[in-house]
Amino acid sequence: MEVGMRLKALILAAGYGTRLHPLTQQRPKAMIPLLGKPMLHHVIDTVREAGMKDIVLVVGHFREQIEAYFGEGEDLGITISYSEQAEPKGEYDAVLAAEDRLADEDRFLMTDCDIITTTERFKATLKAAKSSDMALSLFEVPNPWQFGVVALEGTEITTIVEKPKKGTEPSNLAVAGVYVFNNAIFDMLRKTQDLEVGIQKLIDEGHTVHGSHSKDPWVDVGRTWNILEASPILFDRLHQQKGDPVHPTATVSDSAHLSGDVWIGPQARVFPGAALVGPVYIGPNAIVGNNCLIRDHVVIDQGARAGFSCEVRNTVMLPESRIGHLAFVGDSILGFDVEIGASVVLANYRFDGSEVQVMLGGQLVSTHTDKFGAVIGDASKIGCGVVVLPGRTIGYNSWIDPSIVVQRDVPDNTHVKLKQTTTEDHRHAPT
Repeated sequence: MEVGMRLKALILAAGYGTRLHPLTQQRPKAMIPLLGKPMLHHVIDTVREAGMKDIVLVVGHFREQIEAYFGEGEDLGITISYSEQAEPKGEYDAVLAAEDRLADEDRFLMTDCDIITTTERFKATLKAAKSSDMALSLFEVPNPWQFGVVALEGTEITTIVEKPKKGTEPSNLAVAGVYVFNNAIFDMLRKTQDLEVGIQKLIDEGHTVHGSHSKDPWVDVGRTWNILEASPILFDRLHQQKGDPVHPTATVSDSAHLSGDVWIGPQARVFPGAALVGPVYIGPNAIVGNNCLIRDHVVIDQGARAGFSCEVRNTVMLPESRIGHLAFVGDSILGFDVEIGASVVLANYRFDGSEVQVMLGGQLVSTHTDKFGAVIGDASKIGCGVVVLPGRTIGYNSWIDPSIVVQRDVPDNTHVKLKQTTTEDHRHAPT
C-alpha cells in the first residue's frame, strides 16, 4: 500500500485547553493565533504538505469556531469532515469519536491540534509505517519521566510507558504525538480506555509498531510558555516560503531599521526610528511606533500596536492588543484586545536567575527556562507604571490600577486597586 497520499489524517481538536487559560476563555486552544493564523491551521498545513488531503477533525469545545473557520476545507485544497466528542473523556475517547469516519480505512495518521513540528517528521512516520502495522514518531528528551517513553529493539517498539518513575525509564525517547494506526486500535481503546495502554496491548498481541526517531524540532503547545517555544519552528516555516516579506501596501519609514528575517503584512505601519531585529512578524494593520525596539521572535498580530519607544522581546501579541509608550514587554503573551499602559514592565527574569515558575492547578510548575514574563487574558487592561513579576498570569477581562506591583496571579474578571495613603504638611512660604 502506498502510504501518504491515500491515508486519512485524524486531528484531535476537542480539548478545553485548561492549561492554556486565560487564552482559551473565549476560544478552543486549536484557534489560538500563531503568526497570523490559528494553531490548528499550522498543523493542517504540515499534514497537507506531508501528502494527506482528507482530514477528520474531532471537535467539541467551541466547535462552531473551528467549523466556521475551516468549513469543508475547500479554501485549503483539502477535504475536512468532523466528528464530535460530546464530553472531554480523554484522548482515547476522542479517537473513538472518529471511528465512524475511519471505519473503512486500513490505516490512518493521527495527531493533535497542538503539535507544532516539521513536515519531515510526518513524512518519516508515514515511511516507518510502510514496513509495520503501526508507527510512532519519537524524540529525545532530557527528562523522560515526564513523558510517554518507549523501549526499542532496532526500530521496533517493544514497550511504551506513560510517565515512568524517575530512574526506571526504558529510554530517553518520548512519543511525539504523531501516530499511524491500523483499525485494531478502536477495539483495543474500547477495552483499555487509555491510548498508551492500548498500544502496548497491541504490541503484546503481536502487532509490529515501528518507532520513527526524528531530531526535527517539536513542541506540544499544552501550556502557555510552549507558545513561545513554538515560535521558532513557525518562523522557520515562514523563512522557507517564497515572496516579498514586506507587503507592498505596508508603510515602513526610511529611518526604520530592519535586520534579520522580518515579515510585515498588508497595511501595517512602521514609524521612524523603529528597530526590528528578526525574526519578527508584523501582521496586517499592525503598528510599530517611533523608536521601538522589537526583537527576537516577536509576533505583533493583526491590528496590534506597539507604542513610542517601547521594547518588546520574544513576545506574542494577539490581534488588537496594545502596548503603551516606554513599556518593556519580555517573553510574554498578550491576549486579544489587551491594553498595556505607558511605562509598564512585564518582567521576564528573576533576580536569582532561577527557572521561572508558573501556578497551574494550584501547584507551582517550572517552565524550564530562566526567561518567561506574563500571560495576559483577553480584554484586560494594565495601568501606567505597573510592574508584573515573571511567570504571573492576569486573567480574562481584568484591570490592574496604575503603579501596582503584581506579585501573584490575578483571576478572571477582577479589578486590582491600589490603596494609597497621603499626608499633607504645611510649608513655609519662601523668604
